[in-house]
Amino acid sequence: MPVFGAVIIVLLTRISLAILPLLLCSCDRLPETYPPPQQRQPQAFTPDPAAMMVEMNDPDAAQHIVKDIYEPMSSSWRWTAKQPTVRVLVYAADNVKLSVDFAIWDDGFKQTGPLELSFFVNGHLLDKVKYATPGYKHFEKTVPAGWLSSDTESTISIDVDKLYVSPQDGVKFGIILTRVGFLR
Repeated sequence: MPVFGAVIIVLLTRISLAILPLLLCSCDRLPETYPPPQQRQPQAFTPDPAAMMVEMNDPDAAQHIVKDIYEPMSSSWRWTAKQPTVRVLVYAADNVKLSVDFAIWDDGFKQTGPLELSFFVNGHLLDKVKYATPGYKHFEKTVPAGWLSSDTESTISIDVDKLYVSPQDGVKFGIILTRVGFLR
């Protein structure tokens, strides 16, 4: 009988050790409940107005250039050729102005005389302007409704009627371009 009693004690001890963790787990309180957070609409994306402008000294300016704009010469501007052209993503198509900052080089002007520049947006002639003096220039004009579409790339080009030809190497230069794009 002493062996039988020892076996029962061992069995009861093992069963109680197996049941004890289950009993201890059931004593825990349930976590507190909270209501779901208030739902809000995401804020509308408002792009920076400068995003529709290509600055010639920006590191990503080359991604916007289509043709006739030379590599930069460690400055905030670039030389152009006959028809400098860029692509710009338009975020809004209403009340948009084409804006161009450029210069006509003094020494080049001595060779070419007055320049006539034609400004195009998506192939549409926006304006033709004759510049009778060299120096810094700014062009700005409203783009007619219907010429632009929101969230699509638009093409801006400037046609230079006469080019300066370098007497040293024959390279042709148009204007000195600082920035081009759209403003709202």
